[in-house]
Amino acid sequence: MKSDKVLLMSWIGELAKNVWNIISVELGWLACIIGAARGYPWLGLLVVPILFAIHIMLIERRKTRKIFIVALASIVIGFFIDTTLIIFGTIEPNRWIMPAHFTTIWDLMIWINFSLALDTSLRFLQKRPLAAAFLGAIFAPGTYYAGDRLGALNFSEPIFLSFLWIGVLWFFAMPGLSLIAMYVYQPSKAKSQ
Repeated sequence: MKSDKVLLMSWIGELAKNVWNIISVELGWLACIIGAARGYPWLGLLVVPILFAIHIMLIERRKTRKIFIVALASIVIGFFIDTTLIIFGTIEPNRWIMPAHFTTIWDLMIWINFSLALDTSLRFLQKRPLAAAFLGAIFAPGTYYAGDRLGALNFSEPIFLSFLWIGVLWFFAMPGLSLIAMYVYQPSKAKSQ
């Protein structure tokens, strides 16, 4: 009976952690996108570090070093993906600080923010690289399109081609990010694969 209560409390704790993670990732994304769209590109630079600190303090205090490693890997991958999209003329974000052919600081904050989901609400993708690839290819174009509709960036025409390029890049990025997260957060499981 006591083990059932412990199990239930553990399950509730995990559920609460995942729900908070989904909400905080969405809040960070909105701060970056709305801020860039409304002329306040620094808003994401303010909100995302706060959410990052809350994540560390309330959810994953014992994983602080690992969280920073995964965030750094996400920034590097995000920089190359979004800079590639800009160079190919697929998207053009509202500019702030960075030179014209590079992605912007507010966009990199989205990647930092997204990294917090890789071992929380998206942990299930760590052992499913094919699922991660398809989910990345399917959902990423819609996220960029929402950024376009909210005014933070512009798609080039034809939009279908932009969706295709984003989907192709995310087909590789999402399993890459998931595998990096598995290797950093669960190195023993990564070696047994």
